[in-house]
Amino acid sequence: MKNIKIQSPKLSKDLSTQIDIIKTIYDYETVEDALIEEIKIQDIYDVNIRFNSCLFRNVVFENCDFRKIDMVDVVFENCDLSNINFSDSGIYRVEFINCKLTGSIFNDCILKSVVFKDCLSRYSNFAFSKFKALKLKGADFSYSVFQEIENEGIIIDEVNLEKTVFSGTSLKNIDFTNSNIEGIEVRLQDVQGAIFSVGQALELTKLLGIIVK
Repeated sequence: MKNIKIQSPKLSKDLSTQIDIIKTIYDYETVEDALIEEIKIQDIYDVNIRFNSCLFRNVVFENCDFRKIDMVDVVFENCDLSNINFSDSGIYRVEFINCKLTGSIFNDCILKSVVFKDCLSRYSNFAFSKFKALKLKGADFSYSVFQEIENEGIIIDEVNLEKTVFSGTSLKNIDFTNSNIEGIEVRLQDVQGAIFSVGQALELTKLLGIIVK
């Protein structure tokens, strides 16, 4: 996991702005080659959705259930996706940039080449998902859950992970030295091979019940 390659989304050069997003979702269940911006998308339920080669900019998603969504080559910029349920989804080459994802649910997902940059993602939940090249950069994932993750590559860079749960997830080769891990929940076997600063290592000894004299 030392050389993790994140593939960028492959957006079409000709994104259409002439799309009725709600009608397209319900009539065709696929949104493709689209630029969606400056709108609110709300009350989307009971539909199998595919986003392919889409850019969402300054979009608010409200009361939407995106379980089992299929997203490929998608970028979210300055979007509010708080409390959206993405469970059981396939998410490939997707970037979340400066987005709000408070309380969002990504349980039992496959995330491959996915980036969360400068996002507010407190209380989000990724339990039982599979990560293949995931990057968290400059984001707040405090009080979040990364429990029982099948980890095939995570990059963590300047991330707030205060009181985040990693129990059952191998953290081997992940560098936490420039991130906040105060109060994280881990097991001894989870942290084997992970990279910590001296101060972080002392903090972990307390969590693991180790007494240092």
